[in-house]
Amino acid sequence: MNLRIAHLHTNSSWGGGESQLLALAVRLQARGIFTVLVTPAHGMLYPRARRAGLRVLALDESPAARRQLLLDLQEYGLSLLNAHDSGATSLGHWLRPRLGLPLILTRRIASPLRRNPWSRWKYSPRRLAAVIAVSKTVREVMIRAGYPAGRIYLAGDGVDVAALERIPPDPEIRAPYGSDYLVGGFGRLSWKKNWMLMVRAAEILARESFPVQWVLAGDGPDRAGIAAAIQAAGLAERFHLLGFRADALRVLRQLDLLCFPSRMEGASVTVREAMAMGIPVVAADAPGVVESLAGHGWIAGCDDPRELADCIRQALGDATLRQQRAERARDHARAHYDLEHTVEATLAAYAAMEPVR
Repeated sequence: MNLRIAHLHTNSSWGGGESQLLALAVRLQARGIFTVLVTPAHGMLYPRARRAGLRVLALDESPAARRQLLLDLQEYGLSLLNAHDSGATSLGHWLRPRLGLPLILTRRIASPLRRNPWSRWKYSPRRLAAVIAVSKTVREVMIRAGYPAGRIYLAGDGVDVAALERIPPDPEIRAPYGSDYLVGGFGRLSWKKNWMLMVRAAEILARESFPVQWVLAGDGPDRAGIAAAIQAAGLAERFHLLGFRADALRVLRQLDLLCFPSRMEGASVTVREAMAMGIPVVAADAPGVVESLAGHGWIAGCDDPRELADCIRQALGDATLRQQRAERARDHARAHYDLEHTVEATLAAYAAMEPVR
């Protein structure tokens, strides 16, 4: 299989999609597959990819820079373009006819496709050779949008199970929160992530004097509103906004419980990381998260803080049950979520594209 892949990426922030793309590109290159990453120089992925030893081309939207990008990519003798976000899909459609290459989309989000003319054009099966879905949930979304099921390939979000299992406890991270249970969340502070549900559940448990400290790592447009809600609920001494944490995995390792209240997820890398580390998970009922947990956690309605509080109370109050579910979740992650499974499934999708070309 003479694969030569250009990965297209246009987001400037860092999240689960960026960590997945970086891990995939590194492993493909390690297998001897030619890999080049196109991403904004001002974005958070660019320097990490450079440090990882990947070939990286800086993305700039000026007409002159786009023409130069085309010339640079022509030199590589590519066999396939792989877009990893909406903006990258648009870029891929500009490059595709000029390079004479098939374009494949890795779809990570579970939101329905928009039905406006531009969206229908961009995601048309006449223009996209195939879709790689990161979960069955995402696959079903694409099928409902009218994309042919036979051209949707499943390559689930993966985690480095062995590396996660080696992360040790760190008493210095845990120490500021005393002897209370430590419950945490990780992700962008935005409406979709639904952190207000976690704040409301924390308020309910605080009224019961349930011994919990809460940490939330991440940043985003809802930070001020979340901080105000914490203050209004009288949780300033119990609910801590950590901001962006480069050591998020080390923080995750110290938790007694991960709280993940997102309204909509394709799969959730964070949930799969927690599972691999043996950290129990309480989550809202977003279909992609329910799929990831596979029955090995606690699920509450995405608009029901009382139910979320009940799940957290049950999980923390029953150490035996908490350990049992965490161990089963870890076994499930070892069997299904290792990054090597993701790489193999992605290569299978690429191989299926060769006849299209």
